[in-house]
Amino acid sequence: MAQYLILSLLLSVLWSAALWSVSQPLLKKSRAIQQWPTLYWWLLVLSFLPLLPIPVLYQHWTIPSVLLQDTVHSVQGLAAQPMHPALLSTPADTALYWQIALAFIVTVSLIQLARLARQWQQLQRFIRHSTRLAPDSLFTAAQQQQMAPLAHRFTLRQTEAAISPFIAGWSKLTLVVPAYIWQMSAQQRQLLISHELMHLQRRDPQQLLIMRILVALCWFNPVLRRIEAAFIRSMELAVDKAVLATQPLLAALYGQTLLASLTLNQPKQLPQLMPGFVQASADKQFYQQRLQQLFQPAAAVPLWQKWRTAILLCCSALLLNTGFAQLNFSTPPATWQLPVSNVPVSSFYAEQHPFRDNRPHQGLDFAAQPGTTVQAVQKGRVLITDDTSLHQRYGKVVLIDHGHGYQTLYAHLDSFYVIAGQTVEPGQPIGKVGATGRVTGPHLHFELLLYGKQQDPAPYLPL
Repeated sequence: MAQYLILSLLLSVLWSAALWSVSQPLLKKSRAIQQWPTLYWWLLVLSFLPLLPIPVLYQHWTIPSVLLQDTVHSVQGLAAQPMHPALLSTPADTALYWQIALAFIVTVSLIQLARLARQWQQLQRFIRHSTRLAPDSLFTAAQQQQMAPLAHRFTLRQTEAAISPFIAGWSKLTLVVPAYIWQMSAQQRQLLISHELMHLQRRDPQQLLIMRILVALCWFNPVLRRIEAAFIRSMELAVDKAVLATQPLLAALYGQTLLASLTLNQPKQLPQLMPGFVQASADKQFYQQRLQQLFQPAAAVPLWQKWRTAILLCCSALLLNTGFAQLNFSTPPATWQLPVSNVPVSSFYAEQHPFRDNRPHQGLDFAAQPGTTVQAVQKGRVLITDDTSLHQRYGKVVLIDHGHGYQTLYAHLDSFYVIAGQTVEPGQPIGKVGATGRVTGPHLHFELLLYGKQQDPAPYLPL
């Protein structure tokens, strides 16, 4: 399980890097796409696609030919195999290393999440230390009317820190403005307020908080941080465009307001977690792009182009999941349970007996009483539950495939608890001990096969 999760996380990193690389030419070609924040949500969501359960579209189940033969009258090469467990080479158990690696990933994720929570607390403390303002002191009548439905969960505050205006919160939202806003003209103040209210209308604070939680949890994926940074920039470009769409004649004044905020803003005092009108992490090229958009606005992304982009991303994601549907990232079974509890072995692997014409025994016989519950030794898929599919000597039999070439067989049963096609867990009852088939008395005959060849089950079972 640990190995499967880690390999899925690694595949997620590689897949998100591929998505990001493919999206870059598209973003450079279309300025309009750069102002479509939803694209980055598509990229973020599709980055987690490899973490979804991989569908099993088709799998070929093979019945070993040795189970169809009459071993009493056929010579098997199994007698030449080493019988002592010390002579059998067992694969190294790497499960512990995978578990340690997974524990490390989870621990760092929790640390990153705790750091994010601490930043949130610092932000809330910063907000509490600011001064509350009446909305009518800054808002126009139209803005007050716009905020009327949110009046019960919206507050306006002012801070002496030379920061950029920002909106923070989840259900209760707060707009924090710096004291230097009063140094600007009334129109500039209204442009700043309109910018922040547009963020609120688009639910940008909530979107950004969700994205930052995901990025913190997936700290091992550097591509997600790039997606987050690109989302913030796209969000600001989209808001700039939306504000000027209602008052296009104020484009020059909007640019002056942006430059004034850059001059008055002191990035070191900017609280973490929530970006504002001016971002401390943004570079000069981003502000040039914002100013250029004011006077050379890009056309809106057509609806057909949005759908085409979304469909292309989804189709590529579907192809990825389908392409990896046949890959098996699970580990071979490391531990096996006993098929019956507290029952002695009456006949070991490779033992010879006149009943079998002195041919080597192909499994283990457990001297269980009739009606004793038989359990699956490992997780797997039931292939056979009848007395007709295999050789008649087995009687009523259950055959389970455990993946990685491993199969187990439970013969001479009296009845079944499972059906073919069912998935069973370790220790799950699958039938009752009986005396069907070619037997001298009630017992459980158990075989373990690897790639169609019987193995000595003793080294695998906790006998």
